[in-house]
Amino acid sequence: MDANELKREIDYRKLLSVNNELRSKLNSANFQNTMLRKKQEGIIKKEVELRTKKLNDELKDKDKQIEALKRELARMSSKLNNDSTNSGLPTSMTPINKKKHIPNTREKSEKDKGGQKGHPKHKLKKFNEEELTEIVDVNMKECPKCGSKNIEELNTYEEKDETDYDVKIIKRRYKFNNYKCNKCGYEFHSNIPNSLKEENQYGTTVQSLAVCLTNEIYTPFNKTVKLISGITYGEINISEGYVAKLQKRAYKYLEEFTNDLKKYFPKQPVYGWDDGVIMVNKKQGILRVYCTENVVLTLAHTNKNEASLDEDNILLETPRTTIVMHDHIIHNYNEKYSFENVECMIHLIRRIRKIYEEANHHKWCEELIKLLSETNKERNKLISQKEEKFNKEYIEKLSRRYDEIVEEGVLENEEDTNNYEFEKEIKFLNDIKKYKKNYLLWAYDFRLPSTNNECERAIRPVKSKLKICGQFQNIEYAQYYATIRSYIETCKKNGINIINACSKLMLGEPYTLEEIIKIGKENSQNEN
Repeated sequence: MDANELKREIDYRKLLSVNNELRSKLNSANFQNTMLRKKQEGIIKKEVELRTKKLNDELKDKDKQIEALKRELARMSSKLNNDSTNSGLPTSMTPINKKKHIPNTREKSEKDKGGQKGHPKHKLKKFNEEELTEIVDVNMKECPKCGSKNIEELNTYEEKDETDYDVKIIKRRYKFNNYKCNKCGYEFHSNIPNSLKEENQYGTTVQSLAVCLTNEIYTPFNKTVKLISGITYGEINISEGYVAKLQKRAYKYLEEFTNDLKKYFPKQPVYGWDDGVIMVNKKQGILRVYCTENVVLTLAHTNKNEASLDEDNILLETPRTTIVMHDHIIHNYNEKYSFENVECMIHLIRRIRKIYEEANHHKWCEELIKLLSETNKERNKLISQKEEKFNKEYIEKLSRRYDEIVEEGVLENEEDTNNYEFEKEIKFLNDIKKYKKNYLLWAYDFRLPSTNNECERAIRPVKSKLKICGQFQNIEYAQYYATIRSYIETCKKNGINIINACSKLMLGEPYTLEEIIKIGKENSQNEN
C-alpha cells in the first residue's frame, strides 16, 4: 500500500470515527430533544389541567353565587309578598303595591249597603224637663224677610236640645283642724293623706286623665301636656317630667295587682300568650302578653329568650291540666313544661298561605286551608246550637283528610325539586305532621279557642303607641306602660270605665283582680 492510500485510509478512519462520534452525539441530542419535548408536553398538560381545574372551581363558585343570589331573590320577593294574610304583619303595613286586606267574618247578604228600610233611626232623645241644666232663649230683633224691627213675640216656640260639656277648674283647699286632748294634753291635727303631701298639687282627676291619655290614647308626654292645657283653657299646665312621674307612681300602685295576675293564669283551664317586638332606646325589646277572655297581663323585657319567660314564672307554674294557646312557639314544647299545647288556626293558615306563594302554588296548600276553614265554620255553627264537640265520625274524617293532604303535599314537593323553597316546604310538611294533635285540638274540644286573637288584640295597642311615640326611653318605662296596660285592658274587658279605674289607681286604691272579675260577672249577667 503506497503512502497516498495509507493516508486516505487513515483519513477515512478518522472521518469514520468523527462520524460515529457525531452520530452518537446526534442520537444523544435526539434523545434529549425527545425527553425535553415529553417534559414540555407534561408541563403544558399540567398547566392545562391546573388552568382547567381553576376555571372549573371558579365556575362552581360562580354557580354557587348564582344559586345564592337566586335564593336571596326568592327570599326578598317572598318578603315583598308578605301581608296580613300570610304573616303576622298588621294591615297598616301592607306594601304600597298590594291591596289592603281587611278581615271581615260577616257573611254576605243580598241587602244593599247602608241603612235598611224599616230600620229604626238611632238618634239622641229629647230631654225630660228635670234633666235640663240650662235654657237659652233665642230672640230675633227684625223681620228676616223685610228687615222691619216692628215685630211682636208670639206665645208659641220651637225647641231643640243639645248635649255638650264644659270643663270646670277646681281650686280646692283642705283645712286640717288642730286638736288638743283635754286628758293628756297631746296636740294633733286631722290625718293628711299621702296624696296631699305638698303645699299645692294636682288632683286625682288631672292625674287619671294624664295616665289615660298616655296609656290608652297613646299620646307622647309632650302631647299629653298640651292636651290637658288645651281642655282646661291653659289653667292646668303640667310638665312632661310630671307625666313620667305619674307613670312610675301608677306602676308602684299596681305591684300587688301584677303579682295577682301572675298567680291567676296558671290556675286557669285555658289561656294564651304571645309577644311582639318593641323599640327601647334604639334597641329591640319584647312585650309579652298572657290572656284569657277577660284578663290580660302585659310584661316588658329586653330580650325574647328562655330567661325572660322563666322570669315571668307563669309557664313554669302552669300544671298539666291547663291548655295553653299560642302561635306555634316551639319553646312551649320544652320538657320542663307540663301543660298541653293548642295551636292557633289563623296563624297556621297564614303559614300555609306563605308556603303556597313561595312553593309554586302547590294544590295541597289550598286543600288544607279549605279543610281548616270549613271545619271552623262548622264548629261555630254547632257552638251556636249549644253543642260541645263534633261526633266521632266527623273527627275521624277530619283526621283522615288531614293526613291525606299532608301526603299529597309530600308528593307535590318531590315532583318539584327545582323550586327554590322545596326544602322549606318539606320541613313545614313534617312540622304539621308532627304537631297534628296540637293543630287540631281546637276541633276536638269546643271549649278551646280556635285562634289566639285575644293576645294579638292585646299586643296591637303598643304597635299604635310606637307609631306615634317612636320608642320607649328605657326598659323601666316600657315596664311602667306594660303594667298600666294590664290594669286598663282588664278593666275594659270587664265593663269598667277606664277614667274611673284610673282615678282609683291614682288614689293608690286600684281595683283588685278579684273586684274586677266580680264586676265583670255582674255586668255580664245584667246584659243577659
